[in-house]
Order: sequence, then structure tokens, then C-alpha cells
Amino acid sequence: MSNSIHQSKADTKGQNQVELLPAVANYLQVLNEQVLPAFINTGSVPNAINARDGLAHLTHTFVTETVDVALIVDDIIECDASADDVYDVPAYNVPVRLFYPSEPDNVNQTEPTVLPVMLYFHGGGGTAGSVSVYHQILCRLAKHTGHIVVAPEYRLAPENPYPCGQNDACTALLGLPALLARHHISTNKLVVAGDSHGGALVTNLLRDPRIIKSGTINDISAQVLIYPSVDFTMSCPSIETYANGYLLSQARISWYFDQYFQHGEDRQAKSALFASQNELAQQPPALIINAAVDPLYDEGAAYATKLSEAGVDTQHMTYDKVIHAYLNMESLNPDICQQTYQAINAFLASKSSE
Repeated sequence: MSNSIHQSKADTKGQNQVELLPAVANYLQVLNEQVLPAFINTGSVPNAINARDGLAHLTHTFVTETVDVALIVDDIIECDASADDVYDVPAYNVPVRLFYPSEPDNVNQTEPTVLPVMLYFHGGGGTAGSVSVYHQILCRLAKHTGHIVVAPEYRLAPENPYPCGQNDACTALLGLPALLARHHISTNKLVVAGDSHGGALVTNLLRDPRIIKSGTINDISAQVLIYPSVDFTMSCPSIETYANGYLLSQARISWYFDQYFQHGEDRQAKSALFASQNELAQQPPALIINAAVDPLYDEGAAYATKLSEAGVDTQHMTYDKVIHAYLNMESLNPDICQQTYQAINAFLASKSSE
């Protein structure tokens, strides 16, 4: 059953009619009229350096309040080296960071700590972003939801194009039980979540034959997708509606996808939006969160409808007057960020009680 919620009214008919929060509008005005022209005037072109610097600078500038969690631990999820022929690329051991919302039950970790777990994949177009850049967002997710958040440092394009990042996601999910056992963590509530490109990784993970065959799909209690990228063909109308002027541009999306897919992959086949109902029917309950003023809005809304039609318990929420990556711009829209974390917690709490 689909439960679609709009948080406010917004006009999405054209750039001059779009209503944005004042702080967001002011930021975009400076970005579009000063920052981007100055960048172009230097003769610079998009590359991995400025893509990564841009997302890191954005996040560190606008996610300023420090939220502490009880414990942070770094580890590695090992990939089965015998899987080379399945993974199409050499096996890769995936670094992960664990964010504990509360202290373990036993200081010596001799008894299992019983907590729900969230496997979270950061955004960044498959080319930018990192666990370090998302550190404070991950702390907020742990604090607000009470979940141990496990964040994989998956490989990025263009150095490591598809299927590297997707295979790392698979390694992380399949290797998660061993990681949790090593840290004496016990859970019967496993959530997979991600924003933007992280949402793409999650949606493809949940229809990956390796995950289905292993039975791991049955261990997942919920999925959370925040302004997810689910259409690599760029065919949804909002890509054109918000093509320029709203931080994430049509040209930037196209550049991300060209870095990610370098070997002639069928982009439609890799897009969860075009999955069959049979592929989607086994999926866990879903919360899909969108920003209304976002090139990716229509594909997120369409995917929510498609999941619902496949029989997946789906809730779709839209926050108006904000743009893509608004969680990375918290000080520009603090109330909506707070509402988002609260909505995620409420959704997960409702699923744990069922």
C-alpha cells in the first residue's frame, strides 16, 4: 500500500515560479551568479577533484552542529576472493565505519549488544562523497533512529567504474553478519538505506541475484531511499524541469553517469525504475523521501508507485521548497532536516512493531 505525503504546497511549473525556502534561494543565487561563473572563467572543467571538493565543501559548510554518538569503530568487510568470476572485477575488501547510538551492553563486548542495524550508502553520483564527508549525517541517523549505522566506503568512479561500487555494496551486505558477529552485535532488524546514488546502490542491491539467492533479502526489515537515483536513462520530466539552477544540474547528472558507466552497459537495465514487478515483489517495506525541487523528483515518485503496484508496503514523502542533497545543507533548511530524521525514525519504529 502506498502512503504519499506532501509536507507543503509548491509550484513546480517553471524556474521563475518555483518556491524555495529563502535561505536555499539565497544560496542558489550566489552559487549561480557568482561561484559557478567564476569557476567557468578559470577554464576549469568538471572532474573528480572538483566533484569531490564540491560535495565535501557543501557538507562541511552547512552541516555545522556536532552530534556525538556513543562509539565509532572502523573495520573491514572482506570479499570472498573466489568470487572474482562472479564480480567481474578483482575482489575488494570494503572499509566500513560503525556508528553506535548507545554504549554496548557490556564494556568488554563479551555479550551481544542487541540493537537494530542500518547499512547506509552515501550519495555523490558514484564519483564523489565518502564516509568522512557524511560523518555527521551518519551520526544523526544513528542518534535519531537508535540504529547502529554501518557505512561502507565503496569504490568511486572514474577510477573504479561500474560494477565496482555495486559489487562493494553486495560485499557489504553479504559480509555484514560476520562483521556484526565479530563485534558481538545481535540484531533481528536490518535496514538498508542510502541517498541519491546510495539509493541507486540499494535499489539494485535488493534485486541482485546474489542477494536473492543467498536468502539475505529475507533478513531485511525495511529500506529507506532519500532522493534516490533510480533512472540512469534520465528520461523523467523533472530532469528537464529542473535542468539548471538548482545545484544538481542535468549536465552534472549526465557527467556522473558517464563516469560511472564506462563499458557500454545497458543503463535502462541497471535502473531500478525499469525493474519488473516480479523483481520488486520480494522487497521489504520502503520509505522514499524526495525534495520537490529536484531533477530526480519524478523518478523517485514513479518508483514509489511502482513498488506499491508490486505489492510492497511503500510510503512516499515529499518535502517542498528544498532541493537535492538538502541533508548536506542542514543550516539552510534545519527544520526539514529534523523532520526527515524524525520521519525515518517513525517509519522504522512502525515496521519494528509489526
